Amino acid sequence: MQKLKVVLVVLIFAAVGLISVSRDSIAAHRIGEVWTQSEAGAALFHKALVGGLHELGYIEGQNIILSTRYADGDTSRLSPLLNELINEHVDILFVSEAAVAPAKKLTSGIPIVCATMGDPVSAGLVVSLSRPGGNLTGVSWQSVDSAPKRLELALELRPKVSRLAVMYGRGNREAQLEAEIVTQAARKANIAVFSYEVQRLPDVLAAFTDMARHKPHVLHVVDTGVTFGMRREIATSALELRVPMISEGRSFAEAGGVLTYGPSLTAALKLGAVYVDRILKGTKPGDLPIVQPTEFDLVVNLRSAKAIALKVPDSILSRANEVIH
Repeated sequence: MQKLKVVLVVLIFAAVGLISVSRDSIAAHRIGEVWTQSEAGAALFHKALVGGLHELGYIEGQNIILSTRYADGDTSRLSPLLNELINEHVDILFVSEAAVAPAKKLTSGIPIVCATMGDPVSAGLVVSLSRPGGNLTGVSWQSVDSAPKRLELALELRPKVSRLAVMYGRGNREAQLEAEIVTQAARKANIAVFSYEVQRLPDVLAAFTDMARHKPHVLHVVDTGVTFGMRREIATSALELRVPMISEGRSFAEAGGVLTYGPSLTAALKLGAVYVDRILKGTKPGDLPIVQPTEFDLVVNLRSAKAIALKVPDSILSRANEVIH
């Protein structure tokens, strides 16, 4: 009889354990991440997303599972990587901007969240920002809207600018549009513009070889997955040429650029995490308005400025969110 009680107790605990495991497996949501950059290049994005999810009560390995893929700057790899995650039956796809269009082509059933979109309406990805419809939502950086402000800062940084270099990623519609806006605004100010479309490091090196002939006063780099992945090489080459580099994301300043102005990466990714949470709780992605950033960062790298003997005006330093010494 005693042995029977022991057996029953063991069976009960085993059953409770099985129920617990079953409940845990049900509660663990699977999120598929796809980044255009390398693992190192996307580390800040991934960290900000994980941090945002953690603040909402999601712990990786407990109630959420992150399956992350990196394209290493090769956009042709995005569709295969997305297919891998779709075949894993992820609950949500959280993707970088370049992966949005291929993700939309591959699935209409899995919700897609992107916290780094350009203008999804003009790109034909959603009907409107307020009511996107379909399976895509997230954050639209509207980088083209803040591009004129970056040019203003460039002119404030070097008031006598007469030659401007613009570098942007090949095959990116939003990047090309931003480059065109900057170019038009610069030419109205009687500034000569030299444009460089890049995809890989040899393109960047060739661009700087050409810049050495034209001697631009400022280099404006359009922040995309392609240029982000090569930001350190671009910044190093700019410093060697003694031309201040400006861009959008603070990571470009951390890499050696003199000045960056754009939406706060951490804030945008946390907004993306909020959307993941709302979708997991039952809200349809098409009912979630695509929001625009409300927090912007102006970052100045004084160390880089001093390396090229450039004095940053007090008018810029006094407004900077962060100064790198």
